[in-house]
Amino acid sequence: MHSADRALAAVERALHLQLPRGLFLPGGLGPFDETVDPEALLEPGAGAVRGGELLPDALPIARGADGAVLAIRFGAGGRAVEAIAWHPGGAWHPTDLAPGLASEPARLRRACEAALESGLAALARETGAAALAQDLGVARETFSDWLLDARLVPAAARAALRRLTGADETALFAQDWAAAAAAARTALERRPELAWPGAVLGWHEEGRGRAAEAARAYAGALGAFGGTLAFAGRLARPGESAARVISAAWLRATRGRAAPDPALRAALAGPGPLRAHRLAESDRARAGGRHADAWALALRAGWQRHVAVDMDDVLGRMLDAAEAAGHAAHAELARLHLRAWVESGR
Repeated sequence: MHSADRALAAVERALHLQLPRGLFLPGGLGPFDETVDPEALLEPGAGAVRGGELLPDALPIARGADGAVLAIRFGAGGRAVEAIAWHPGGAWHPTDLAPGLASEPARLRRACEAALESGLAALARETGAAALAQDLGVARETFSDWLLDARLVPAAARAALRRLTGADETALFAQDWAAAAAAARTALERRPELAWPGAVLGWHEEGRGRAAEAARAYAGALGAFGGTLAFAGRLARPGESAARVISAAWLRATRGRAAPDPALRAALAGPGPLRAHRLAESDRARAGGRHADAWALALRAGWQRHVAVDMDDVLGRMLDAAEAAGHAAHAELARLHLRAWVESGR
């Protein structure tokens, strides 16, 4: 048995996992071109496991030049269930880069983005978005919003772009919002914990004047993992905080009415109140003997609106809940991530 195989076998024994073979080959996968050394996975001080940052049911298998990580998430029984791309700062999304782990959410996300592709976006890639924004005399952030939703481009800027490029209105600004909404709706039905589908669907419904439907979609996005907002994070009105884009959207769609349930109120209040709410829910679940639910709620507490502080508290609760549920894989992963967090000294 080669040393890499021995290391993988040791990881499987220690963490009660079933690791897909062929993922730790030299050269990585796609843009994640640096394969993680399997021997580093069980060494918290090696820095391979980003405890308190990376989702705690996941192990990294490869890294990219920008610090991004390709990781595998595992179910309670230790089987690989999903590959994700995780980025410093907490953004993550399902991906189909890992052989043998197909991802319908990744396909739907690509379909949604393709439907929102415009001639203006293609032009920006060719000539440079910063240069185009400068030629038009608009802020780079404003121009970025136009690239996602061409309906935001005002008439004067549309005329200037037509003169500048010689292209007509359709060639520059046409998008298929119906197709984008269809992809988002399917993704929302299948993976409600992802934030981008609700954000896209809410924006689409709001644009059609359907405020109640928009509010429901935005509420779904608020209840999802904020790190999965992806490209939909740019769906904001001028002056709205990028950090609270979905909260602002929900308040806009509801005209500022009070949130109907405690979880939504906590999400609107910000990361601190949301974590406290989810931890309290987790504690109630533990007290009621619902240990698997307690684990899932503690995961929400740490990662629904991730802030890398006091993660030892969150990870410790996940460890205790998984052990009580008899889920050895999730327990050992939580233990590993907790040790990595402590070793990091944060």
